[in-house]
Amino acid sequence: MVFLIHKPTGFLSQFIESIAFFEYLTPGYEAEKLLPEGYQDLIIDLTERPKYIFDNHTLVKKQKCTSSWLSGARKKLITIDAGGVNSSMMVIRFHQGAAYHFSHFPLEEITDQVIDTDLLFGSSINDLRDEILNIEGSANKFRVVEEYFYQRLLKLEIPDVVSYGIQVLASNPTEKTIKQISDKCGYSQKHLIHLFKKHLGLTPKALQRIQRFQQVLTELESSNSINWSQLSLDCGYYDQAHFINEFKYYSGLNPEKYMVEKGPILNYIPIQKTANI
Repeated sequence: MVFLIHKPTGFLSQFIESIAFFEYLTPGYEAEKLLPEGYQDLIIDLTERPKYIFDNHTLVKKQKCTSSWLSGARKKLITIDAGGVNSSMMVIRFHQGAAYHFSHFPLEEITDQVIDTDLLFGSSINDLRDEILNIEGSANKFRVVEEYFYQRLLKLEIPDVVSYGIQVLASNPTEKTIKQISDKCGYSQKHLIHLFKKHLGLTPKALQRIQRFQQVLTELESSNSINWSQLSLDCGYYDQAHFINEFKYYSGLNPEKYMVEKGPILNYIPIQKTANI
């Protein structure tokens, strides 16, 4: 199995957080829950086997994905195909707010959706996939992906209030923060919401909730013993009931059950029993 993560350097690093490449991956289960993180991801499948998105509750197939697709920012979990035997993919993760520079349309239109990339990029994305398949070596594969996005890049400045808001919410995802951003930058909250939806696909409040949830997951990964009450307070929840309700909303599980069922990779929960798939 090969699993590599490449971090672009130079100008492109402002827009693309990472490019992941894996091949010959056989996870041992058929599906997994993917928890919301607030990013857009472009997936290029390097096999011919279709991949599916499943209903979160029944596990019935509800969408077929082939060749390449773009996953919009999500406000809720999604149940995805784990890849099957000898899976191979490249996954391009955009910085928050940066996918707009490549898609050139308001990202709120694909929030909580997965769409075929040829609807956005035309036949050029299929040409990129062919080039990745026909070139040897992971370094060369990363290079052709970077070259493609350099050519695709349209330098559209993200409004300063959005960039500032992303940074502030990441460091302090509390209820008061959104008003503080609005007051400091001189924007009405209505206009702030409009800008966030256009450039991120999420409102400031939705991003705040997701970042707070992600803060909890990070703490759970690094803690040997867990004080649930203290954890909920440290991460900005006003009481234990609020914490549990938010956790179940984003993961589909209560916190203690999550600790039993979570996989080795953050934000992925393996589904071991998939009778309906």
